[in-house]
This record gives sequence, C-alpha cells and structure tokens, in this order.
Amino acid sequence: MKLHYFHGRSPLRALVLGRRERRVELHIKNVSDDIWTLVAMSGADEHPPEHHRCQGPYRSAAQAEAALRAVAGSLLGESYDARPDTHVVWSVVAQRLARSIRRDRDTSTGRYPFDPDQYEPLE
Repeated sequence: MKLHYFHGRSPLRALVLGRRERRVELHIKNVSDDIWTLVAMSGADEHPPEHHRCQGPYRSAAQAEAALRAVAGSLLGESYDARPDTHVVWSVVAQRLARSIRRDRDTSTGRYPFDPDQYEPLE
C-alpha cells in the first residue's frame, strides 16, 4: 500500500487527477453552517462531467478533507496522476450538487414524532 500526501499550508478544498483523457475533480463544499460534503466528478477532458458522487455529511472541514485525501490516494493507486497545477473547471457543477444535498437534507430531518392518540390500537 502506498501512502500519498498532498502538502500545502492552506486547506485542501479541491484536487484534480487525471489518467490519459479522463479527468477527476474532488471538491469539498460547505452544505450548511457545520456540515461539509465531498463531491467527486469524472469525465473526459474539456467536457461536462459524466459521473458524480457525493460523500458525507461530515461535521467538520477536516473530516471532509481526510475523506478527499483517502479517495485521492485510492485513485493514485489506480494509475491516476495528481495534477496540482491544473485548475478546476467543474466547480459550478460541484456547488450545484452541494446545494441539492442541502435541499434534500432540509426536507428530510429524520425526526418522526409519534402521537399515540392519533392512531387506533390494533385488535
């Protein structure tokens, strides 16, 4: 197993990887005040992304960054090359995907109050 590190003083919020004409962009996006997500997109160079996957939610940017580094390490093990000097081009798409996660999260809070007086007992 190889360990891969991406050095830098600033937090890692986006990373571009590539293999031949394929491009993978990894983005960390803020979904709400304390919720972060990892958005991964792949596709051909100079075209819109063909596939996307969102991972999270994470309770801190550091957790999301750790997930980004883990995914990037796996991709490097699959013959992808890091392209730290390449600019991200799908950041608008990543933001749109993060907003859809926010909408889905707001509509499903996971709270299901039970009122026993509302239902008749089973006989």
